[in-house]
Amino acid sequence: MTSFLKAGTPPAPGFVRGWQATKGHPCAVVGELVVRGEPKYGYQQPDWADHAYRYRVPDGSWVWVAEPYPNRDGSLVYQAEFEADKAKLEAAGYDVRIDQAEARHNPGETLPIVITRRPE
Repeated sequence: MTSFLKAGTPPAPGFVRGWQATKGHPCAVVGELVVRGEPKYGYQQPDWADHAYRYRVPDGSWVWVAEPYPNRDGSLVYQAEFEADKAKLEAAGYDVRIDQAEARHNPGETLPIVITRRPE
């Protein structure tokens, strides 16, 4: 399940590959989703959310992470879609940030996008 991680990079605690597409989670907020992976293991996510996974933190809440590779200029391949989805997520009560400390797939080469739910 963690084969897409760079060798020697430990998965985050409570690591689960892909994101849920259920109500109250980022995929349900952003809408336009694509199926990634083989049908047996496929999961839905936005186009910009390559190498997506999620994990739980001690308080029981989820952290969603995507690690797409950037263009040569450092921008996202689906920058416009990401910006539109980021606005939707923030309006729905999520924080969205790029945080290199979260890199697990290929640290230093990907842009780790981290999504957390703001406390209510």
